[in-house]
Amino acid sequence: MLCDVLIAKTESTYPIFPYDDYNHPMYRSLRRMFEAWGKDPDNPFGSFVGPGDTIVIKPNWVTHQNMGGHGLESLLTHSSLIKYIVFFAAVALRGRGSIIVGDAPLQGCNFQKLVTYTGIDRVIEAARKGYPAIDFRIEDWRLTVMRDEVLSVRPSQSQRNNYQQIVDRDYILVNLGKNSFLEDIADYSRDFRVYAYKKDLMRRHHYVGKHEYLVTKRIKQADLFINLPKMKTHMKEGLTGALKNVIGINGHKEYLPHHIKGAYQSGGDAYMRIHPMRNMHEWLSDWLADNYAEMAGFSSKMFSYFLDLLRWSSVLCAGESTSLGSWSGNETIWRTTLDLNHILYFSEASPQKTITIIDGIIAGEGQGPLKPRPKPVGILLAGENPAYIDAVIAKLMGYNVSRIPTVFNAIYDRRSKFAGPFLSEFNIISMLDRDELQQVAFDDIPDMCFKKPKFWGHAAAPKNAKCCDINK
Repeated sequence: MLCDVLIAKTESTYPIFPYDDYNHPMYRSLRRMFEAWGKDPDNPFGSFVGPGDTIVIKPNWVTHQNMGGHGLESLLTHSSLIKYIVFFAAVALRGRGSIIVGDAPLQGCNFQKLVTYTGIDRVIEAARKGYPAIDFRIEDWRLTVMRDEVLSVRPSQSQRNNYQQIVDRDYILVNLGKNSFLEDIADYSRDFRVYAYKKDLMRRHHYVGKHEYLVTKRIKQADLFINLPKMKTHMKEGLTGALKNVIGINGHKEYLPHHIKGAYQSGGDAYMRIHPMRNMHEWLSDWLADNYAEMAGFSSKMFSYFLDLLRWSSVLCAGESTSLGSWSGNETIWRTTLDLNHILYFSEASPQKTITIIDGIIAGEGQGPLKPRPKPVGILLAGENPAYIDAVIAKLMGYNVSRIPTVFNAIYDRRSKFAGPFLSEFNIISMLDRDELQQVAFDDIPDMCFKKPKFWGHAAAPKNAKCCDINK
């Protein structure tokens, strides 16, 4: 797998809907980046696919609203970039084949609102008119969603209609067994958790010697899989990029261990310090997840209020606010992320070809991935090896890569199939100067000083110089 990573500088603005401005700086930078990559800028995907093939595009569609009160531009892959990629995909198919844009967002995401707010439905409708022989689809790959209830604080989980038929038809069960990165901590598998899901469901899929994932069959059907992440920080993994975006190929959250129940001091990784009230809060949260569906609306409402009160009381008493593995001590989520990337790239379910293009026009900083604050950056990144792409993103954000477990282990762990050159020997194809193509050493990538999530400050690179603003 080629480890080349390309960075192209452009304006930190997006085209205006309907995104038909093919003279916009973002589009021109995209073409220059393809050309530097050795692709035909008029048909960059033509060397991968042809008429009748299937192209799957995987944006970052985590949820329909920025929970930090900011806009969608720092939260989601922008639909203008998707529009340009769809255009290039249609050119490569020469008007005949399939183009599928899909993701598995959070179970609480209102997918119809996401589609409407982003305008992706209008983008695809315009593409259908321009290329009537291509089968265009927008797909929600989730198997479980949250549905609002009038008398409840928390919405209830609901499986899709014809659930088993959909699973059998559209999903592939992959068991990595002892090859899973989670096998190293499988002794703790009874305490694997993901928020708001029954613990017993996860125990069926993850224990010593067995680690199962349920991935969309679309990846296997793809002649070309295009990963389109948003560049932003992440409370559990440090950053969202090429590797983390792959979580969205999995259809069920209970297949995705996110943390280990309990304090780090007692063998968990949900938070740092042992405290009886925090233990009680976790135990009652497990009980609610297991029994929520059977509880009356008023009862679940009162219990939820009590849990919120207990959580904040436990935080005050313990003297720390870390929870649910949202900190740099999380030993679990990076393993899940690398497992899914190995399934995407190196399994029987793999596409014929996978590439990544990163939306860093307006990036997200601070409490990502759900509450990112906009950071105008004006860059696009591309490449084939997701580990090295994310290493470049980490460096741009101002992280010390050795303290970002997902990226570090993807490159340096002996089991990782993404491993290539040491970062100290790794060069980037840079167009940060806009007009000049350069080979830049990894250590010379500028630090753009992203605001880090809480509990990730120690992972920041030492500040030996002022932050670099490449927009000046």
